[in-house]
Amino acid sequence: MNFWLLFVLVVCSYFVGCISFGRILAKSKNIDITKKGSGNPGATNMFRNVGAGIGFLTLFLDALKGALSALSGYLFFGINTTEGLIGLYACGLSAVVGHMFPIYYKFKGGKSAATMIGVFAVSQPIPMLICFAIAFVYVWFFKYVSVASMLIVTAMVIYQNLTMPEPDLTISLLTFAIFLLIWFAHRSNIERLLKGKETETNIQKKIFKDKKKQQKIEEKHEDRAIKIEHKFEKKEEKAEIKEAKHEIKREKKEIKKIRKSVLKSKKPKKRLKAFKLLKRKKQKNTENNNKNNEK
Repeated sequence: MNFWLLFVLVVCSYFVGCISFGRILAKSKNIDITKKGSGNPGATNMFRNVGAGIGFLTLFLDALKGALSALSGYLFFGINTTEGLIGLYACGLSAVVGHMFPIYYKFKGGKSAATMIGVFAVSQPIPMLICFAIAFVYVWFFKYVSVASMLIVTAMVIYQNLTMPEPDLTISLLTFAIFLLIWFAHRSNIERLLKGKETETNIQKKIFKDKKKQQKIEEKHEDRAIKIEHKFEKKEEKAEIKEAKHEIKREKKEIKKIRKSVLKSKKPKKRLKAFKLLKRKKQKNTENNNKNNEK
């Protein structure tokens, strides 16, 4: 086994694990997630305090970084080999540590449940999918995410070590280290569970609330659009009325000029033409006034 290559992959996996998608997504919404709820930048706290959609997205992205880290070790050291599994779990463990103790954020990170899910999704995809489905159903009805996270890691570590063709101490130690880290990260949750004070996560209620909130936002946007349209229409009406008034003023001036020219003119034909023109102007003027009154 190339230990230098393993070392490089483990270091890279740690820095990948340090990426805090919770902080990034919350910041895009102008929210400091470390000052909301439990202060944890993980999927559960994001779900509770930022929104269901953002919470699920954080879960996916945190799992993705665990999966990519584990996959890099698996591909470099051989698929379906003991060395490949060692590479997988070494890189996966490093990503879990990176999420828990990120160097970018003064070693204050999340609980790595989603990152752990990503690691086991690479090593045991079908059992992981089954475990995740059972955990989701548990959270849906019993509302304790922390319990679901601890049950997943326990089940997956036991399954991995029981289904190996030949027992391997390195793989057992790496998987057990992931198990210990996840349980250690949930120590405060265990304490609250024993006291009966653990925070519940009601998925149904949260999704329903988010839908209602989104509907209200959409209604507000519609109301604003209608108000803006009304304002624009009023402005157009005012502009039209102004233009009509100016036209009336211009016509009045023209009529005055015609009157003057009529009075000054001595020729009867010219006077007759001028009177006809004056009559037409007056008719037009009255028509415009009627239209403005109707408006």
